[in-house]
Amino acid sequence: MQSLCADLVLTDTNVITICDAAPRAEAIAIRGDIILATGSAAEIAPLIGDDTEVLALHGKSVVPGFIDSHTHMVSMGNFLFSPKRINAAAELYPSIRDLQRAIRTEADGTSEGEWIGGVNLDPNGLEEKRWPTRYELDEGAMHHPVVIYLRGFHACVANSMALERAGINRDTPDPEGGVIERDAETGEPTGVLRDVSSIREVLPIPELEDFKEGLGLANDLYLQLGITSQGDAGAFPNRPEAYRAYQEAVAEGRLKVRTYLMIREAFYREMDLGLRTGFGNNRLRLGAVKIFVDGSIQAFTCAFDEPYVTRDTRGMEGLQYSVDELNALVEEVHALGYQVAMHAQGDCGIRIAVDAIEQAMRKHPRPDPRHRIEHTLCPTLDDLKRMKELGIIPNFYVFHPWFWGDQHINNFIGAERAARMTPVKTALKLGLRPCAHSDCPVCTPNDPVWPSNPLWGMACATTRKTRSGIDNGPEERISPEEALCMYTLNGAYATFEEDIKGSIEPGKLADLVVLGDDPLAVDTWEIRNIPVERTIIGGETVFLRDA
Repeated sequence: MQSLCADLVLTDTNVITICDAAPRAEAIAIRGDIILATGSAAEIAPLIGDDTEVLALHGKSVVPGFIDSHTHMVSMGNFLFSPKRINAAAELYPSIRDLQRAIRTEADGTSEGEWIGGVNLDPNGLEEKRWPTRYELDEGAMHHPVVIYLRGFHACVANSMALERAGINRDTPDPEGGVIERDAETGEPTGVLRDVSSIREVLPIPELEDFKEGLGLANDLYLQLGITSQGDAGAFPNRPEAYRAYQEAVAEGRLKVRTYLMIREAFYREMDLGLRTGFGNNRLRLGAVKIFVDGSIQAFTCAFDEPYVTRDTRGMEGLQYSVDELNALVEEVHALGYQVAMHAQGDCGIRIAVDAIEQAMRKHPRPDPRHRIEHTLCPTLDDLKRMKELGIIPNFYVFHPWFWGDQHINNFIGAERAARMTPVKTALKLGLRPCAHSDCPVCTPNDPVWPSNPLWGMACATTRKTRSGIDNGPEERISPEEALCMYTLNGAYATFEEDIKGSIEPGKLADLVVLGDDPLAVDTWEIRNIPVERTIIGGETVFLRDA
């Protein structure tokens, strides 16, 4: 009987199991890395032995570990995304003058010719309501290449030295799927690059140790938010070191967060080893092939059926493939046995993506491929219905209404279309199983302005208010229970792992989060302020909040 005792028991707690058969419990027994039992304190008491550690949580809530279904964790080790560089958010640097001063300060401590980088730029949030120009960046650092990225990384502004290093001048043609913005009178590049990859190719190249250091940093930050599993939506750049770093970081104990590692399409074509979605173990598993269909709404490169409200474009220049090219690619990847995860945001881009999946599944039937549409910003009702029929999983960026809602209304797609974006409630009513994500480092765990906290995402999904207080599509609000399920069981379903995680049930991995309050009971907007007290992965406490 002693051999059946638990190694760890959590008791005197409010357990939210995400299990219909027993939605609440007050104690959990864990043996090794597996949940042994849940139930009342009296029911769990016989599993307590002489060597069992018993943690009384004094009424605090326990939920399944959060699953952030789409991040770019390894990019934290890349120069571009390092949080140690300039955070150019308008809330921190309200004007171009302020940004110039930040660049100048960075330049003063950097050797001539070395890169200066920044992230989280929001042109519409600046006092000038526009992008800075290459020449304004030159004033901040004449003797350094400078590149400042839009929040979301689909566009940037580069100074003259950076453009020169990238070989971009007035005679450089726009790349497929991207735009080099130019002065209307002179034809010279303004410095603004929308989905132009050549600038990334000349940035400093991170080494293997840089990637591992970045994974260790991100791991610690994720654990503080209760994230126990994450999907890396394609390591960047497409180099073996970025993937090798994961294996070594797990082996060295730097990376505790479980990872579903997707492969960028270009890397898959160069490096196909014959391994397929699902290969690996509970710590590190091979995921989908990641394919970009269109771009970013903030960069005006999402492909829409109707034009943007402030620009005479539908964003078709952001399409990364022709329809025939995309169909052929998705068919190839699907036929080989991969899951496909397709970045698609505009209604036109999403329709093209669904068309490609539908064609591939018709030509090469296979059971339950669970293909995914990443971000799924503005799908039509018809395409959501098709996604249900095809078993496609929408992965929603639920922060949109709060973070960018006002800009969607005023700068991008207008109030009527903005009210229908990120239609989680409609998806649920249709029987889809949506998951949720932060797209970190679009927002990051330690960002003082736009944190990637799953609890914050739940608050955004349940309230759908913009930062100015507008009710942005209240009919698409979901309940706290539905929001929690997106970040737990549905996240596990999206990686074919619903049998081993995502809910608190006997036999599943003991990935748990102890919260300072009940996310299903507090005011919905206050969900974002609930503290993570403890994060447990496989029965091991990997984060403990300071008292």
